[in-house]
Amino acid sequence: MPSATWPVHVDPAHLYFITTRAVRGAQIFHRDVIKRILIDSLNAGRILKQYELFAFVIMPNHIHIIIRCLDIYTPADVVREFKKATANLIIRQYEVEGNQEVLTFLVSAVKRKHKQRYAVWESEYQAKNIFSSAFLQEKLEYTHNNPLQPHWRLAETPEEYIWSSARFYLTEERALIPLSDARELLV
Repeated sequence: MPSATWPVHVDPAHLYFITTRAVRGAQIFHRDVIKRILIDSLNAGRILKQYELFAFVIMPNHIHIIIRCLDIYTPADVVREFKKATANLIIRQYEVEGNQEVLTFLVSAVKRKHKQRYAVWESEYQAKNIFSSAFLQEKLEYTHNNPLQPHWRLAETPEEYIWSSARFYLTEERALIPLSDARELLV
């Protein structure tokens, strides 16, 4: 995944479609306890007013989110803070469980041994500026259909997959965390 390059000025009115994945694409997010860590951290960033969250999906080895940055935050700030918080909590969870297989893998994935002990996330991520209603609709559909892809088959329909905002958009049910409604932005 190529590294994101940011313009000098980030327009606070714009939404961003962000994708970031686990180190080496490993499926370390497949368990519900780990997904809950990711969900709770997304909610914390929303509560701390770093961003408005419009959509999300937690996959076994990556996440997609659609956000609007608030105040002084940029997409780079949001991703950095999210990765830092979740990495610490995920590592702690695997330590508590005594899961040496995963911990050994996370140690082996570290590139600069003197700076960190474990690697949970790839350092790169993608952030795409959502520049139109059509692109927003495309990214909402992509996000919500991700669990249905043949190589995943995590659900039969988007709304069946609870680790996503699809239920909010397709059935009007609450998502696992409060969302801003992207439909209000579609023209």
